Amino acid sequence: MQDIRKIGVVHNDMHEPTDPFEMRKQESVIEIHEQYADGLYRIEDSDYIQVVFRFHRSEGYKLRTPTYSGDVKGVFASRSPHRPSAIGVTTARLLQRDGTRLRVKGLDAIHGTPVLDIKPYTPTFDEAEQRQVAREHAKASPRFEIMHLVRTGALEELLLRAGQLHGHFCPGLALGVMAAAYVVREMGWAPEGMEHVVAVVETNNCFADGVQYVTGCTFGNNALVFRDLGKTAFTLAGRNGEGVRIAARPRERRQDEFSQLFKTVVRDRGGSKEDEARFKELSREHSFEILEHDIEELFTVECVAVELPAYAPIHDSVICDICHQPVMATRIAGRGNRQLCLSCAHAPYYELTGAGIARKER
Repeated sequence: MQDIRKIGVVHNDMHEPTDPFEMRKQESVIEIHEQYADGLYRIEDSDYIQVVFRFHRSEGYKLRTPTYSGDVKGVFASRSPHRPSAIGVTTARLLQRDGTRLRVKGLDAIHGTPVLDIKPYTPTFDEAEQRQVAREHAKASPRFEIMHLVRTGALEELLLRAGQLHGHFCPGLALGVMAAAYVVREMGWAPEGMEHVVAVVETNNCFADGVQYVTGCTFGNNALVFRDLGKTAFTLAGRNGEGVRIAARPRERRQDEFSQLFKTVVRDRGGSKEDEARFKELSREHSFEILEHDIEELFTVECVAVELPAYAPIHDSVICDICHQPVMATRIAGRGNRQLCLSCAHAPYYELTGAGIARKER
């Protein structure tokens, strides 16, 4: 069996093992030993390289280990650094080559890590496989990518994706994304929409969409509670009621083009097509600018204890005797011997609109 040789070493400012998502944000230098210098010929042709290295500080291993998504998997089904052979592989961006020194970004290896091999990242071979792996991973853990973005602080990417849900970019959505990402990361939770973690929003405006997208707590999975308090605030709490509430600080009212267009296009539902296009442009600019602020500038953050509703009950469906559509049993109105849905019975119901929750009479 051919020996596995050390071909180089990693240099960076990370001297202790830490969160790999944070490590990937830093730059590193891979110094290749001189006797392997010719092996770097034209490596600068590659924008990305795959680095094979040894976890030299890793001690022992477990065949079953917790993962970053909160699951427990076998070590060979995880990215744990504690492995029988203690070998890691990472794709890193090659920023510069200076002789035998390669400056890279995205490498989750600490200072002094022995490098065993380097290969070019080849899209033709690698991307098709990565897309398939990503699809399979998404099937097993649909929020894995979102949680990766949260842990790495990729707020811009989160806002881009939340915009797909919300339909446009606006400061309210950006505030929701920023607040939710901060709380999820600080709490160390990975909400999966099973009501184990609950978000309590105090407004039903744009802010709430940012919270729903990032936390994964939505009306549909019953992990979102709406309290009609009209505040740009939300609380993320565990089932014991302990959590974190984050609320927007008062902001000075803007007196600029954006504010005037907001009044014209949004509040007054007027203006021209050009006004609407300009408003969307400015709204997008302000949204991404918000992400550059420190969390303390925009929000107050406090640990709280909140009263949460019980897990959502599961109700049987009943067939309405008039429209013959299935209806949740708790939304049936009896009329003599017939069971009718609220619509066919012309009974009152509650409606959530931009104005809040209101009782609708028939």
